[in-house]
Amino acid sequence: MADHTNIVRIKAVHNALQELHEHVVFVGGATISLYADRPIFEVRPTDDIDVIIEILNYNQRQKLEERLREIGFVNDIESGVICRFKIKGIIVDIMPTNDPSIGFHNKWYPRGYELAQTYQFENSMTIRILSAPYFLATKIEAFKGRGNGDGRISHDFEDIVFIMENRGRLWEELNNCDNEIKTYLQSEFSILLNNQYFYEWIDSHVERGSMPPQTPIILDRLKKFCNQTNRTID
Repeated sequence: MADHTNIVRIKAVHNALQELHEHVVFVGGATISLYADRPIFEVRPTDDIDVIIEILNYNQRQKLEERLREIGFVNDIESGVICRFKIKGIIVDIMPTNDPSIGFHNKWYPRGYELAQTYQFENSMTIRILSAPYFLATKIEAFKGRGNGDGRISHDFEDIVFIMENRGRLWEELNNCDNEIKTYLQSEFSILLNNQYFYEWIDSHVERGSMPPQTPIILDRLKKFCNQTNRTID
């Protein structure tokens, strides 16, 4: 299963990072199944593992790269991605929370890093991941940047739908998140709700044959979130 593969890779990277694992937050599609609070049947496989780390200056960045090489990480020079490494055959993007020089930037990484949550696996291993609202925000930004305006073929949009479908407590989390991220999400989802293809985009990613059908439920909850901000969404 793709879920198993993603988790095996996350655990392998966590162990390979040694003491550095305390300073990183796992982000991106490889973590998607960790947000589900109901049984899931399928998640998409990912080609790499993404983590973010807070780096305040160039010297810290140099020291980080030196330490990564000491513990076995190798720069993936062929990829042309500055922050990309390989370890035991796994591709790992180790991204500063706020450094546009790496070629891309997600404005929600810094605050998402600060408010990251702990996730515990069955074997007591713990990692840090973004809270669900911040995960959604980072995925919306990614979709806007590389989704080519079509949610049907975007992995970022697929991840957004997955969380809305498979995380029951998401709607309470959205209603109770801080004002900055809530306002952003309400604005972005309001724009999407006005897109004539939004229903089709969602419907292309929900679990086939689910009962009741999930697309109308997701749309209804999104409308409530965008229009009613002072109470928990049912």
